[in-house]
Amino acid sequence: MTEPSMTVVFSTRNRAQALPRVLNAFAGLTAPHSGWKLVIVDNGSNDGTAAVIAGFSHLLPLTLLSCPTPGKNRALNLALPELRGDLAVFTDDDVLPDTDWLVQLRAAADAHPEADLFGGTVLPDWPSPPPLWLSEQAVEFSVLYAQQRRASGPCDHADIFGPNMAVRSAIFAAGTRFGEHVGPDGTNPMYAMGSETELLRRLGTAGHRGWFAADARVRHIIRPEQMEERWILDRAFRYGVGEGRNYAKSLSLGLLVRLVAYRLAARGLAFLPPSPRRLRIRYRDRWLAGVASGRPLMPNTSRPG
Repeated sequence: MTEPSMTVVFSTRNRAQALPRVLNAFAGLTAPHSGWKLVIVDNGSNDGTAAVIAGFSHLLPLTLLSCPTPGKNRALNLALPELRGDLAVFTDDDVLPDTDWLVQLRAAADAHPEADLFGGTVLPDWPSPPPLWLSEQAVEFSVLYAQQRRASGPCDHADIFGPNMAVRSAIFAAGTRFGEHVGPDGTNPMYAMGSETELLRRLGTAGHRGWFAADARVRHIIRPEQMEERWILDRAFRYGVGEGRNYAKSLSLGLLVRLVAYRLAARGLAFLPPSPRRLRIRYRDRWLAGVASGRPLMPNTSRPG
């Protein structure tokens, strides 16, 4: 039997009700000429998720793994020994790929041997039209919903988003792993976001080059609660925590001034009806609070005497 040339990986937790729609989309994929493998890691589900996945074993080239200890990156690391082929494709359990998704990623990897990191288009799959106050002018849909649209071509690691990313398998064979200190772990709803971002930034800093394949498209399922202001503000905070914890050096005076200014403005706007302006200010307030929460305290730079 011919070895597949690429492996798709995602982890899931307690998604028994939603997974059939996702797995049906995967079952409709056009296989690349060299074949593919799907590895799903059940990350401690207790709702029958594993049984739902197993029910698709006759439709998909499927390997099901179990990682009982919660932690998305822990689950992804568990899957790495199962990689087959030269391309590891990572996605999420709420993604609907276009039928030619893998064909497009395979073509990009074959056509651009100079690149080790690959990304593709991510579009929101809305449950209903977004309300007027939920505007791209107010908040970054890239942060909220992993939306990514751009032309094909060389790209920075920051252009590649978790629901649609691929990495040369040789990088993992050489020992690279996902950082288990970041991302959802089932213990803290205000976890530091940025699990795939942390890995990609590390690889980009090490000199690995990226390529964006615009025709490799997936849709990211948006749940109704993800269009509510409370969820959006919580996500802004988690995003800030990840930025502060992983990339900031210290808590600066400038950040403190902005934090106070946005906090005062956000409190005043909280009593007004929803609007793009209100969302923008309140979102920025929660993001700054997250950055401050994730950053170390400002070091004492004063001189003795």
